[in-house]
Amino acid sequence: MDKIILSATEKFTKTIEELKSDFENLIESKELFFANTEASISWIIRGGLDYFANLDSDFLGNGNSSGIPSMQTDHFVCNFYRLSNALNYLGQIWKISVPQNKDWQLLSDIRTLIIHSGEQITKVESLELKDFKDSQLGRIFKKGERFFGRFEETEYDYELDIWSDKKDKSKNRPQNEVDYDQRMETYKDIEIYLNAKDVTEIILVQVQKFISVANDSKDDFPAFKKLPNAIKERVINKKEIDFEKIEQLIHDKKRGGYVIENSHHYWDGFGLKRLLDYSRNKFYVSNEAAQIINDTILERLNLYWDSYNNEKILDWELPSLDIRDVFKKYTPNFELKHYLEGEKLFLHIAPYFNVKDEYSIPDIGYLVDFIINANQALGMELNLDNLVEGVVCDYFVKSIEYTLKLGEK
Repeated sequence: MDKIILSATEKFTKTIEELKSDFENLIESKELFFANTEASISWIIRGGLDYFANLDSDFLGNGNSSGIPSMQTDHFVCNFYRLSNALNYLGQIWKISVPQNKDWQLLSDIRTLIIHSGEQITKVESLELKDFKDSQLGRIFKKGERFFGRFEETEYDYELDIWSDKKDKSKNRPQNEVDYDQRMETYKDIEIYLNAKDVTEIILVQVQKFISVANDSKDDFPAFKKLPNAIKERVINKKEIDFEKIEQLIHDKKRGGYVIENSHHYWDGFGLKRLLDYSRNKFYVSNEAAQIINDTILERLNLYWDSYNNEKILDWELPSLDIRDVFKKYTPNFELKHYLEGEKLFLHIAPYFNVKDEYSIPDIGYLVDFIINANQALGMELNLDNLVEGVVCDYFVKSIEYTLKLGEK
């Protein structure tokens, strides 16, 4: 009879709350490869953490005196299997390998022996069972159900008996040698002792390792490609801003804010181009306002280009090309500004303002409210172009001209 004690040889160094927070930060930081798959796997891992962090001394229920394990036993091993599978699968997707110590391997073997009891089991990795052709779950004893010997007064909650067999079919086996199996060691019994505390620690340590390895890994995406600085002055200069060239450089990249959805090409640079074209082609736009628009857009695009090429700047930290951000120091304050300009302008009033070569059909109610409030705030009327995009452009033009008049006073 071999005796094995399942104990945590590595210590869990954080609280469960910290581990959960680390996992959420990891998920948030990783690029999605397969959204639905990864969402499901993450959900399983969250549930596994909740389950195993709250494991109690009754986690395997009663013993298997009836011949089959209790519901709690099946629940435990199924949850371990789910968590193990989820960590392995997510590791495959992210192309990371997380080492598994002997504690984890023994837990995996316990799961195998319980789940697959009743069929031939040969793949038991952590137990020394070379030459044994079958291993089976024998008995599960809860502490107090039988005398544990020297373990009775210790902290172990359960004893699992594993019965292995070499299936000796030797032709030379004497039929009347009653101790042949004992002498030839054709059978082997193993007692495994375990408790909830160590099981919890082993599992949380493995999840902590997974998070650590995943944090140190890099997402398997194409190498970062900078915008070619050799052509920058030709693309962005006082005489010309070549939006088409910038689009060509970033249109198939995740970095840069260029998004394709429902066959529509969204990029805030398209909105800036609309405003720049509007300021150059309308006779009623003052030279001063047109110059400010040109210089402001030029300055922002230069900053955008340089920041794009700085790998230390994360995607979401790139300078905004949203016309509302670029010209926010010029637009007037009014009571419904946050609502009409901030929330509704590109959602209901001009939803295609930042879409390439497309024009919006506005929600008339919101459009009228916007015009009335903008006129009152600016003290002048917006030019009602035949397209709502023109109305939006004129709002920013009038905002600049309004600011210039205030400066003159």
